[in-house]
Amino acid sequence: MKKIRVSIEYKKNRVVVEAVKGKMLKGVLADAGIDVVYPCGGAGRCGKCTVKFSYGAPAPNTQDKTFLSDRDLDDGVRLLCRCIPEEDCEVCIGASNLMEENIVVETLTSSVNVGNYDRYGIAVDIGTTTIAAALVGMSDGCEPQIIDAASCVNHQRRVGADVISRIAYASDKKKLDELRVTVTNDISELINELREKASADISEIVVTGNTTMLQIFRGLDVEGLGKYPYIAIDNNVYETEMFGTSLITMPGISAFVGADIVSGIYYADMINAENKKVLLLDLGTNGEMAFYDGEKLKVTSTAAGPVFEGGTISCGVASVPGAVCHVDIMKGSDVTFFSKVETIGDKDPIGICGTGIMEAVSELVRVGAADKSGLLRDEFFDTGFALTDDGRITVTQQDIRNIQLAKGAVSTGLKELTGGCVPDIIYIAGGFGANLDYERIRSIKLFPTEFPGGAECIGNSALKGAVKVLSKILSGRKEEALSEINMIKESATEVVLANLDDFDEEFVEAMNF
Repeated sequence: MKKIRVSIEYKKNRVVVEAVKGKMLKGVLADAGIDVVYPCGGAGRCGKCTVKFSYGAPAPNTQDKTFLSDRDLDDGVRLLCRCIPEEDCEVCIGASNLMEENIVVETLTSSVNVGNYDRYGIAVDIGTTTIAAALVGMSDGCEPQIIDAASCVNHQRRVGADVISRIAYASDKKKLDELRVTVTNDISELINELREKASADISEIVVTGNTTMLQIFRGLDVEGLGKYPYIAIDNNVYETEMFGTSLITMPGISAFVGADIVSGIYYADMINAENKKVLLLDLGTNGEMAFYDGEKLKVTSTAAGPVFEGGTISCGVASVPGAVCHVDIMKGSDVTFFSKVETIGDKDPIGICGTGIMEAVSELVRVGAADKSGLLRDEFFDTGFALTDDGRITVTQQDIRNIQLAKGAVSTGLKELTGGCVPDIIYIAGGFGANLDYERIRSIKLFPTEFPGGAECIGNSALKGAVKVLSKILSGRKEEALSEINMIKESATEVVLANLDDFDEEFVEAMNF
């Protein structure tokens, strides 16, 4: 078999590998140990995993021609997931294609409460993008304390950015086991990291997450989650021995409203709010929400997709150092526009995360660079609106459309869930909700106009809810904690938006700003 030389640039590194002619580029990268993310699972459906060849670019294939402009093709840009090098070549892998390891997560405690405790436990939230964990210590006569927290990328991301891609990949039993091992290894590393801060053994682990993530974690068949009537095999509390100790997974409500929402409801103490109407909106890879009207608890989930975490955005990245997280756009006197951005960690910009793209679109609408229908001005329509001076990070017309699709789904879901009731309290949760400034996204009209201004961002309520359950267990009140979370599961009524007659019409109308 003929061999070719592939020179690979990534993260300011350069490696040269020898590969068999005709082998897919993603296989070459895997052999070289370069961890790459494929947003749609490598199926060539999303057009996001672009790479650029300095020389030796293969002839454009059908997917390349579908997603890339003639100019991009002439410049050597190709889709990584479907690319097959045929000769010696040099290719640059951008930061947005690589697995991010330094995810920035919310700080759960202002100081590390290092000390000697009688009992320790760990709470874990398995997110589609990020896995977060917290170490809790407990001594008799004292309140439980969060000692430290840790997080990592969910390395299942390499096969797809959203749960639909994971479900499709895991339809094969061997691949399901592969994903289960992947997430188990991720959690094991977090547990080992946190164990070093404990002066005694870990006595309990509480795990939460969306339904798909928990079923994969338990090795349960997920095929039923991806097709009608969308049934979870087991959404109940599950107790087992794992990682050398007792482990509990929290209960979920349905295929699309998982244990992460139960955790959020529990953390926010929603169903105990006297004479208050409370809304919880979790903006992660999906748009899940719960509404307590003072008597009844209703929940739903919308197909928002991964846009709130930077997915399906041309320059989108997760919340990593260098991700644009805040955007200001100013309008000059001669109909010119100027932008100013802030990045996580004040690092050089590498892409834009969920809060950044929401603020950017809101600002574009506010200053008139995009109209109420989401259409960019003519001078930005083809090339996008540049947020950085070098023009590397832009907001494209398609980015705005993707925001509109997500925003339309969430807005319609909120309207249907609340049924005309105006909440007294609005909580925004999820990784997106940790850094969201509600006022800075007002122009995109995410919430129905009758909702009051302002919302409380409560960050990772899923992990915080798991910490709350864990704290009660460490305090000797396990049955009480399990009874309370099961009450949430049993009392919730799911609103299935797809079954509503007017959903499509409401959705289309809600896409406008």
